[in-house]
Amino acid sequence: MKSSNFRQIFFLLCSLFVLSSCKGQNKPDCLLLIEEKISPKVNEENKIGEIINLKDSVNCFEWDSLIVMPVIALIEYSEKELGLKLPLQHNHLWAHESETILLFIKDNEVEHYILQQSRVKKGAFESDSTIKAYNFLSLIKNYGNDGYYVKIPREKAVFITYPMIYHDKNGKEITNPKYGLEVRVK
Repeated sequence: MKSSNFRQIFFLLCSLFVLSSCKGQNKPDCLLLIEEKISPKVNEENKIGEIINLKDSVNCFEWDSLIVMPVIALIEYSEKELGLKLPLQHNHLWAHESETILLFIKDNEVEHYILQQSRVKKGAFESDSTIKAYNFLSLIKNYGNDGYYVKIPREKAVFITYPMIYHDKNGKEITNPKYGLEVRVK
């Protein structure tokens, strides 16, 4: 009798484990590929003029526009200004200011999303010769609504990379493509 109860409890626990482990694995393959492509990588060369074609690459579900916003503005602007309900399970209140979310929208509903980091940990930045990184926050600065988000129609969701502009202590413009590139609409 005890053996039977043990098997039932074991089966129930295994079932719960399988169900809970599958919860976060519902991203379509096309998003997983794009997410991998735009995540920061150490010691890979940044290419000025590289094309990131979300219009054609994200083709495994229906979407009509892309909203890009900093994660720290997510709740306030997505729900209040844009009227979007977010399917996020995590609290991103303490996200880094450079973390961006790409929301794929269909008929004003979030179909899928990508959380995108534009930087690596400080130790990697200081010790490695090249860091491949894309800064999607530049889209918000260049095309956004009051600096908090940008909404891009699918047909225009093709981006090109260009060097970040820095200023030295004298105000002179300098660039260093070894450590990341800005992204703009092509």
